[in-house]
Amino acid sequence: MNWITFKRVIKLGFTNFYRNGWLSLATSLVMSLTLVIISVFIIFNIVINYTSQNLKNKIDISVYFYDNAGDDQINIIKSQIARYPNVSEVKYISKDEAYAIWNSRQINEKIKNLITPENNPLPRSIEIKTTDPEHLGNIASFLNKAEYKDFIRKVDYQENKDIIQKLNQIINFSKKFGIILSIVFIIISVLVVLNTIKLIIITRKDEIGIMRLVGASNAFIRIPFFIEGILYGVLAAIISTIIIIISFNLLTPFINHYLGDLNINFNNYFYDHLIIIILLQFLVGIILSVICSFISIQKYLKI
Repeated sequence: MNWITFKRVIKLGFTNFYRNGWLSLATSLVMSLTLVIISVFIIFNIVINYTSQNLKNKIDISVYFYDNAGDDQINIIKSQIARYPNVSEVKYISKDEAYAIWNSRQINEKIKNLITPENNPLPRSIEIKTTDPEHLGNIASFLNKAEYKDFIRKVDYQENKDIIQKLNQIINFSKKFGIILSIVFIIISVLVVLNTIKLIIITRKDEIGIMRLVGASNAFIRIPFFIEGILYGVLAAIISTIIIIISFNLLTPFINHYLGDLNINFNNYFYDHLIIIILLQFLVGIILSVICSFISIQKYLKI
């Protein structure tokens, strides 16, 4: 096939795409819905994983001591905990530091003034951070030993443990749900594109017969259908990109509210990955369309 013939074939594909305007638009809309679902699934998992990682980095164990606990005993515990693998920080908080933290909180002044430097019941404590919160359970078990019960008032871990478990449940559920939903819509899109190409082939049966009689090659007849399929994917990617950007701008205030105190600039995070998301949509849309076009042409175009 020479260059002139190739340009004619490309032009014929575009012409056929525009000639079946409403059918092309309907097919592209169904595909765009699939791309939106896939993109939302990817973005949602990015947000969940990024948020959970930030939450996990903030999760720690707080150990509160009785006033009769000696500094030597606290230092021994600190050194023993520091030897644990994955422990990134063991921070000691004195009574004065605990008072400063209390005094910096945004609470009712009358309640705040109940505690003063002269009358400070706040306990000394240590905060333990790890690179992997899954290891906090081993540290909590160590601190709950009977030998420490006389001078350790409280080990604040159970609430953090529940947070970790809930995060893991949310992540696992979102991944499974997203994969199932994506597969369902991919199947729907495949069926729609297959039947669209089939319908176009049937409606052009006489036209294809005439082209065959005047000596048109198999490639000249087949390639325009592939071009149409590619255009379905391109248009679907454009539509889905517009939907995602508009939806993101509308939902950003709610997302930022959800992220709360994590100090994550989700707006910048989204737009930093926008090019990758757009390229992925075009890639998935075109590949999906080409595969469907190939299957339909092989099955229904008898030349």
